[in-house]
Order: sequence, then C-alpha cells, then structure tokens
Amino acid sequence: MSDNSESVKALELLNIETVHANGEFKFNIEVTEEFESWFKEKEGLKKWSEKRFDAWFKGLISAGIPEVHRILLSEAVDAQTGKPVKDGP
Repeated sequence: MSDNSESVKALELLNIETVHANGEFKFNIEVTEEFESWFKEKEGLKKWSEKRFDAWFKGLISAGIPEVHRILLSEAVDAQTGKPVKDGP
C-alpha cells in the first residue's frame, strides 16, 4: 500500500488535463522535471522511458484507487463544451 500512496503523491506532480468525449476520458499529460526525476529513480532508469511511464500510468488508473480517480476527474472538462464534467460523464 505504501507504493500506492507514493505513486498517488507522485501523480500530483504531473500537469494533467482530463477531457471527456464520446463516453471516454483522455488525459493530456505534461511531465514536470520533479516527476521525471522521481520516476527515473523509482524505476531505476538513466533516461526517460515513455513506454515505462505509460505502463505505470495505466496501472495506476486500473488499480481502482479512489484518490487517483479524484485527482484525475476533479477538473475534467467536456470536449464539446469545454465546461467541467460534474459527477463523471
């Protein structure tokens, strides 16, 4: 569980825009330098790996951790209107 809480805290280091369209959510992610340093150290990497990051991010979403969903969906916007999505889609 400590690994999950560390990952949740790290997730907050990313700049994430969540967009809802056609019943699905899309995540536009900007990786901060602070996150990149944390991730490379955690994963034992010398350079950034998009493939490793994608697997980590998808795994975190799939884990069903309520805090992750709160972070990702708290500021979701509708792709057509640009307005905030309330209580999911």
